[in-house]
Formats: sequence, structure tokens, C-alpha cells
Amino acid sequence: MIAVTGATGTIGSELVRLLAARGGPVRALSRDPHRGEELDGVEWVTADLGERDRLAAVLDGADRLFLLTGNAADMVRLQKNAIAAAKRAGIGRVVKLSALGASEHSKSVIGLWHRNVERALEESGLAWTVLRPHVFMQNLLDQREAIRAEGRIYSAAADGRVPFVDTRDVAAAAAATLTEPGHEGQRHVLTGPEALSYDEVAEILSEVLGRPVEHARETDDEAWARLRRGGLPPWLAAGQIALYGYQRAGGPTAEVSDAVERLTGRPARGVEEFAREHAQRLG
Repeated sequence: MIAVTGATGTIGSELVRLLAARGGPVRALSRDPHRGEELDGVEWVTADLGERDRLAAVLDGADRLFLLTGNAADMVRLQKNAIAAAKRAGIGRVVKLSALGASEHSKSVIGLWHRNVERALEESGLAWTVLRPHVFMQNLLDQREAIRAEGRIYSAAADGRVPFVDTRDVAAAAAATLTEPGHEGQRHVLTGPEALSYDEVAEILSEVLGRPVEHARETDDEAWARLRRGGLPPWLAAGQIALYGYQRAGGPTAEVSDAVERLTGRPARGVEEFAREHAQRLG
């Protein structure tokens, strides 16, 4: 049995569907399991990773765990709770969704936090696999109102090139590492098939939508103000500003990985394919 945390989120819900299609069984964990899709072989369970004393019982009977939480202020505590509970429950393998650039030296608090959890997992004695995805294509949907109303996408990445990855490919890679042998002790960087600048993304959107879309280049201060207006807490907005800095600098953040194809047996989706599939939502 595979236990999946964050099972009603974008990646978690797709992963549950993929695992169910492989024949399950799956135990899908969520604070609100009523939001989950009813699928053969999937057991929906109410679970809060903050309830440390209850987690081992929730995981009892499962032998693999997919570890995912949102970028919340208590992410480290929640994920460490899950790792400790997995060990108590006799889980054999944990696949953790991390982030590109997770490091003790990251300028982004998200990178620092993910590395903190990675280290706890590595030291737990459990078999582990870490997935480090790049920027999600789905993040472009967060700018759909600006794309519709202004014909613009915003970033402070300047000419930086980003190998955006589709969250469905992230879920497919997770399904492979959870169900197939040979991934213990490995870290897989997940990217799309090519690194694109935001200027090039705007050109793709223009072609797909049949109207001009431009990349509005921001300073860090302008990006900060936009992100805060959008409701991001200061620590998360600061993490995004740090990410823009890495993108401007290039180097490792622009590198393309073939891990999606190696793990899933098919090429990663590209931005143009994503844009055509979501053209109605992007307007």
C-alpha cells in the first residue's frame, strides 16, 4: 500500500489517479478527504500532519509514503512529523517532493527548508528518494488575469532561462519511483524539455492565444510589490525574489534534465503543449 500526503492538491491528486490506474492500493491523506476523487483501490483518510501522535496509526499498514506539503510556514515541522511517524509505522520507502536548489546555502527560505527535511529523511534510516522539480508550468495560470486583461506576464527573471516542468510529469515521475525498484538513495531533478526565457514564453502564448502577450520585466522591488498584492506572505515572496535572482544568473538553474523521460518512458511536456491545453483558461 502507498500512502500519499497532500492527496487533494495539484500533484497529489494526479498521483493518486496514476497509482489507482496501476492497481493500487492507495491510502490518500488529506485534512479534507471529501474533496478527493472516488477511485477503485483508493482509501481516503482524514489526516493532519500536525497531529504527531495520530500519524503512525494513519500510516499503519502502508509500506511506502509520498511526502508532500504546501509551502506553509510550518512545512518543516509537518514533514518531519510524517518522517518520524513513517518510521514508527514500519514504512519501507519514502519519496519526498523537494525543490530545485534545495541546499544549506540557498538564498530562498524554501530551498533551506526543503534541504532541512531532506537531511532528516536521509538520517532517519528509511529508504528514500528525493524529487527536485523546477518551476511548475501551472504557475503561469496564476498570471492568467494579467494575460487576459493586459496581455502581459510578469517576472524579475530578465533574460534568465527556465526549464519549466508540468506538474503532471512530476506526478508521473513520483508514481514511477514509488512503484518501481532502483531509486533508493537517489535525487532526481525534474524539468521540462527545454529552458525558455519569459520573453520566449510570452511569444509562445502570443502564438497559441492569437493575440500579443509580452513579458513585463520587473525590478525585484516591483516583483515584491506584485507578489505581496497577490497575497503572498513576506517569507514566500522573498523566496520568489531569490528564485528570480538565480534565474537571472543562469548556470545550474537553466540546465535541462532528462529524468522525466527516464523515469516515465515518455518525453516531458513542453510549454507550448501546456499552453494549448490551457488556452481557454489563459484567455
